[in-house]
Amino acid sequence: MILRLFAVTVMCVAALDSAAFAAEPKLGEPMGPVDLLTHDGRKMTMRNYDERPATAVLFLSPRCPVTEKAINDIAALYQEYRRKNVLFVGIVPDPEVTNTELADFIQKRGVIFPLYRDPQGKIVKQFGASVTPEVFMLDGESKLIYHGGLAEAAGRDALESRIRDVLAKKEITPKSDKATGSAIGAKLSPIKRDNPYGQLSFSSELVFEKIPQAAVHHCSVIEQAPNGDLLCVWYGGNYESGDDQMIFLSRREKGSRTWSEPEVLIEDALLPPGNAIIFVDGRKRLQMVWCRMEPTRPIRRGGGWDRCRLMLRTSEDNGRTWSKDREMFVEDLWAVPRNRPLVLRDGTIVLPVEAVVDGRDGSTFLISRDNGDSWKIGGFTAGGSQPALAERKDGSLVALMRKYPQITEIISQDQGETWSEAKPTTLNNPDSGISMIPLANGHWVIVYNDSENSRTPLSIARSTDEGRTWEAPLKLEANPGEYSYPSLLQTADGKIHVTYTFRRYGIKHVELNEDWLVHMERPN
Repeated sequence: MILRLFAVTVMCVAALDSAAFAAEPKLGEPMGPVDLLTHDGRKMTMRNYDERPATAVLFLSPRCPVTEKAINDIAALYQEYRRKNVLFVGIVPDPEVTNTELADFIQKRGVIFPLYRDPQGKIVKQFGASVTPEVFMLDGESKLIYHGGLAEAAGRDALESRIRDVLAKKEITPKSDKATGSAIGAKLSPIKRDNPYGQLSFSSELVFEKIPQAAVHHCSVIEQAPNGDLLCVWYGGNYESGDDQMIFLSRREKGSRTWSEPEVLIEDALLPPGNAIIFVDGRKRLQMVWCRMEPTRPIRRGGGWDRCRLMLRTSEDNGRTWSKDREMFVEDLWAVPRNRPLVLRDGTIVLPVEAVVDGRDGSTFLISRDNGDSWKIGGFTAGGSQPALAERKDGSLVALMRKYPQITEIISQDQGETWSEAKPTTLNNPDSGISMIPLANGHWVIVYNDSENSRTPLSIARSTDEGRTWEAPLKLEANPGEYSYPSLLQTADGKIHVTYTFRRYGIKHVELNEDWLVHMERPN
């Protein structure tokens, strides 16, 4: 109690000290030149009032909690009227505030008007300021036409009203309103601020430029190997479903920015491979699930996907060598993998595949509870294809699926054994592949073609409520051509990676962080 009374006493003394040298505002009188001190200690004098209709002199403190609460609205008010040649000039009266603190305040609170120092309190005395935040508005002759506070919305509204009157060239009657806030001269502690704009990270490159034996490339999947390397697999050939279709793999070693020359993993002219996915199981093994195309040949371009058998191989050395392939199911299950499986919190692996079940086209979900050593067939849906999965905090699974003209959604309450009826979402889809992942912080990210009839643009969007709503998408690609079949991954360092088909002639890789997705533009 004694310490609290002492603190209150100090604040009161500080308020009295500031009030002692604060004169009554000189309403209607010219304030004249103001001597300013820049952040690097240089002196300058403000006297160019006639260059604009109004100048608002604001007393602000980066250490003032009242200023901290109001500064976003103050900055927005300036943003509204700066193009009409109204200038805000900030005065920082705290001698203890460092340049680092001042820069932190400016950068993280979107301040885009000049701030000057007043460590000796000369400007405070000149204007009769007593608190922060406080405003003094001058006309083109430096006459004081308004004085008031900025702590509350009413004060900011009063300042805006006076600005409008000046811009409308109305006759102005000088007015003074009460200002409340932190007393100038009070000993305040530095404020720790989060950065709402984040630190952006974005880069992109083609995984390769040309592969002599294959002209067309599609359906990539990206994964991080246990040793930290990035691996990308896809199929390529001279055309889709051709006899010369092969599975390729490229590697970007940990710490490198360069992808290795693609190597052929699987090639068989009689039973060529189709889609392939790779993932890391609970034993830190790499597993590859791919589909072997088994229709009678010859076949047309793009045919044969309805008779594909699932095959499985594993790697104990981060994808350098692989085991022999084995069939995942003894019984006939015609299926095509597209998205990596989801590893649930209890270790269960749920792998979504496009499938033909009992003569019906749709999707089914393969379930393993022994790290992929054995698999069972879970629930089936006819409401879409090529599902992408995420797990909510309540344990339910959400699958978003490729479906024209909108992506569809199904939900499972029993780890993929059964699923709800498919319902359309608000997300467009031109009948093209999608990818969705949950991030480590619980947010979700989706990449898809935000169109009902075209595989461009390729867009990325974020959800902060587990897929119930999605933020407005940002475009990864918007030029003419095909940009499709994305694959998403978040690596151990938090970075988000996307690979996708680039005009059917290549595979592109994009690396970004979540801050790049945040819809927060810096004022300019």
